[in-house]
Amino acid sequence: MKQVCKNVSITPAMDHFIAAQVASGRYQNASEVVRAALRALEREEAVEQERRLRLAAAAAGVER
Repeated sequence: MKQVCKNVSITPAMDHFIAAQVASGRYQNASEVVRAALRALEREEAVEQERRLRLAAAAAGVER
């Protein structure tokens, strides 16, 4: 997959977290940590969207 290079600003705490994840050996570099975090966010957003849809469907059923 083609990759796009982006520059982002992060807090010192986030930088420390990323460095700790790399130091743990679980990730090879900061980019891998950020990609893993974004994948987790995508999953979380999908779950949240599904929850919203179910709530809307339930609310629509109650309104009938």
